Amino acid sequence: MTIIKPIEAKNNFRFLILLFVTVFVSGIFYVLGYNSLVNARYQASSLKKQIADATAANADLKNNLYKMTDPVRLDSLAKEHHLTLERKPRYINQYQWVSDSSYSR
Repeated sequence: MTIIKPIEAKNNFRFLILLFVTVFVSGIFYVLGYNSLVNARYQASSLKKQIADATAANADLKNNLYKMTDPVRLDSLAKEHHLTLERKPRYINQYQWVSDSSYSR
């Protein structure tokens, strides 16, 4: 005579279902985590390339600025427009004239 214990068979089936669901859900989380890691690495390499490009552009801009403010070039530009260098310049300040009526000629 064979004795079948349906409660134990049902528990084994539940365990297998639970094991399958656990493996399936962890696999989904693993794939999602891997995708986010790959995206982060791609963005990091893209940002490094952008930083290198911005550094090169910054160097070009600095080079242009230094060329434009070269003292020899500025001296020739000043002579071309008949400008002279003042040794003791008088600067305008805000307390020089209070109003137009106090200004005397």
